[in-house]
Amino acid sequence: MAKQTHYPLQSDAKHLEQVRDAMRESRKALDLPLPDTFLGRRTHEPFPSEQDDDLPDEQPRKP
Repeated sequence: MAKQTHYPLQSDAKHLEQVRDAMRESRKALDLPLPDTFLGRRTHEPFPSEQDDDLPDEQPRKP
């Protein structure tokens, strides 16, 4: 069986470079830390009136 000769085109080299660039950009995105959603993270201390354990038992709670 005869071996087929492959002659790469200039467009093949250009396409290959575009694929490599896309892979580099993807790798950079994967190396970034996970985004912060602020869920469960305290960004401030609550006001004293917002803390439930500081309220005396005889005072009604405000809605």
